[in-house]
Amino acid sequence: MIRLLATLSLFLVLFSCAAPRRAERRMGRSIEKQIAQSPVFAQGFTGFVLLDPTTGKILADVQGDKYFIPASTTKILTLATCLHVLGDSVPAIQTQRRILDEAKNQSVVLVRGTGDPTFLHPKFQQWQSAFQGLKEGPDTLKLFPRRSKLERFGPGWAWDDYPYHYQPERSVFPMYGNVVRFSQNANGYTIEPPFFNDYFVGPMLAERPKRFEHESLWVLPLPTSGEQKETWLPFTGIDAGQLLSDTLGKEVEALTGYWEHVLVPDTWQTHHATPLDTVLRRMMHQSDNFIAEQMLLVCAGQKFDLLQQDTIIRWMLDSVLADLHSRPRWVDGSGLSRYNLASPRALAQVLQKLWLEQPAERLFDLFPAGGQDGTIADWYAGTNGRPYVFAKTGGMSGVHCLSGYLVTTRGKTLVFSFMHNNFVGSHKPWKMEMQRLLEYVRDRG
Repeated sequence: MIRLLATLSLFLVLFSCAAPRRAERRMGRSIEKQIAQSPVFAQGFTGFVLLDPTTGKILADVQGDKYFIPASTTKILTLATCLHVLGDSVPAIQTQRRILDEAKNQSVVLVRGTGDPTFLHPKFQQWQSAFQGLKEGPDTLKLFPRRSKLERFGPGWAWDDYPYHYQPERSVFPMYGNVVRFSQNANGYTIEPPFFNDYFVGPMLAERPKRFEHESLWVLPLPTSGEQKETWLPFTGIDAGQLLSDTLGKEVEALTGYWEHVLVPDTWQTHHATPLDTVLRRMMHQSDNFIAEQMLLVCAGQKFDLLQQDTIIRWMLDSVLADLHSRPRWVDGSGLSRYNLASPRALAQVLQKLWLEQPAERLFDLFPAGGQDGTIADWYAGTNGRPYVFAKTGGMSGVHCLSGYLVTTRGKTLVFSFMHNNFVGSHKPWKMEMQRLLEYVRDRG
């Protein structure tokens, strides 16, 4: 009798485990069939992977090993790099203090950039302790050159996008997000930073200026009355020493040439400022390209003392992400370049790694939530105000991707990666079809 009860109990346990597995297999086969038969997806090239992040088991796979242009879902790779390399805040600047005349208490402070995108950035005004330290210090400042192999613009970036705020240039010591900000008010326009006031050409500011004309600024018309109240234009080739000097109200000499031989390398003091998750949240929610590009540089500087994206990308692919099913072609931090290529399975594996390494609450906070915020505020809304999708979008002409986490009605979290390339027309039909299929997974997963 005891043996019979034990056998029956074992059978019930095995049956209870097998039932959900069979349901998952049915759901996986069904969604593969729906994707294959979708009249929307038939108009382009689609890949999809759904996996259980706890076990790594793939539940559905449609061309999951094929390469796609990932667009801004490339930022998932940048996110993984930042979480692996950096601590709880972003290194803002590095300094060394040198005594010139001890008797007269004269000294000089050498300052060098870390690539920090938040330094004087208008969206991070409350975390400017590093700037305040430079401003309030009595010392003479010298801007120190940083070892860097950095092109201002990334490989494969579109020439048409250079004049726009979403593609500012990259730099060792960015300030103000490397953009000029024009704000409308009752008297006309104000310009931030004021450093650029003298570069203005045309009517007086109060008379609504027409345009900027200077070798350091892209030439674009400003909005007329009744249009948007604020315009951001990227600047290019600005001398960082001059801009920092004007902002601080004190002389800053920009040193040139190779100076590392006169310093003790380990004596640089790093000053941290903005909380890391605050920066990453904007990068992911607003899909901020400038932040993504600069944060890869910050990681390279922390890891190798060299601001070079290629170095940190190669290290990530050769070490942390070496076990990916298919090695991505990864060329920038933002996904602006069409040279980037990744498979749905590779992105799903990166998301799985993050799930196993980070608390769920942190990941759900860093990724946009469906129906609530970021780039999916108008899509993938859950019931009763509870989002079920936490994911990063990626889009450009002929490209729409969505990769992230999905919470089923049973409370289970799954990883998914949808990638679409080579279609024409609006992204809306693709979003509607994806939303239908993700709701199907939510209700049956």
